[in-house]
Amino acid sequence: MFKPIIPLILALGLSAAAFADTLVLRPDAPQRYVVKRGDTLWDISGRYLTAPWKWPQLWNMNRDEVKNPHWIYPGNVLYLEMVDGKPRLRLDSSALRVVKLSPRVRAEQLDSAIPTIPARIIDPFLKRPLLIEDEASYLQSPKIIAGPDNRVILSTTDRAYSQGLDSGGLWQAYRLGRTITDPDSKEVLGHEATYGGDLMVDKLDEVSTLSVRKIAEEVLVGDHLLKSLPAPLLNYTPHEPPPELEGRIVTSYAGVNEIGQQFNVLINRGARDGVEVGHVFGIYRAPRQISVDKKQQVTLPSEKVGRLIVFRVFNKASYALVLDATQPIMIKDRIAQP
Repeated sequence: MFKPIIPLILALGLSAAAFADTLVLRPDAPQRYVVKRGDTLWDISGRYLTAPWKWPQLWNMNRDEVKNPHWIYPGNVLYLEMVDGKPRLRLDSSALRVVKLSPRVRAEQLDSAIPTIPARIIDPFLKRPLLIEDEASYLQSPKIIAGPDNRVILSTTDRAYSQGLDSGGLWQAYRLGRTITDPDSKEVLGHEATYGGDLMVDKLDEVSTLSVRKIAEEVLVGDHLLKSLPAPLLNYTPHEPPPELEGRIVTSYAGVNEIGQQFNVLINRGARDGVEVGHVFGIYRAPRQISVDKKQQVTLPSEKVGRLIVFRVFNKASYALVLDATQPIMIKDRIAQP
């Protein structure tokens, strides 16, 4: 066994035998690959591995590097090598990104690092309130106290008034939605935040004046306000959760019952359970019973129906993106090792 990889195996909760059995290269894995604009880390992982979530092992990352990986940019060159009989991926450090100069443009903006999963899909969910865990803090937050002409439902460009704002800029209107409970323990995990839209502060005062800039669902008098912040820069690597970490899909963001690829879902495990951004789970059909005849009930076996990756973690629950699905995914489907 290649000694430097042992701490990583232990950190990820893998035995040496499990590691040897699961790090499998695709037969068409390229010896050399140039990272392209539009690539994602998951896509590139899938070019090399039959199990893309084994990416940290291929790079021989330690625990800290899994959480804070080195950036990979368009134009970088990756090389596949064998080290003590094990596949390893190496970044060509001599392939530097170039800033081009021209008479008209002083410098060309450098490409951004490639995201782990498509940023356009999850960016809105990183900026918006999604789950309200502390109802007391929610009730104390600023809210819209009035609109124009005594109207309750506000439209784009409408004037709105609020108390309690501590700064200008863009604010998001939201309100309490569905109560989310754990399907097993029946514990309340939080309340879904219903996002109404965006408002811009025109005048900051004891009673502040705002204008509605964007309607997502509807903006109502009585909605609470949350300061709009840029989406956090998520630099993370897809990796396996501990073997004992299992849970269920609680709901989908859209509220649909049958869920497909690139849908956002909520799982009933969070930071308190050890869930991390980047954890990849397998999705398994919850066992169900069928009647063979009037006297016999048969339980069908659980089967793997897809995979998801966690992108936002709360204390009791987390949001994840469905990476792939072989059949429609259902609420209460189980999540476990991928």
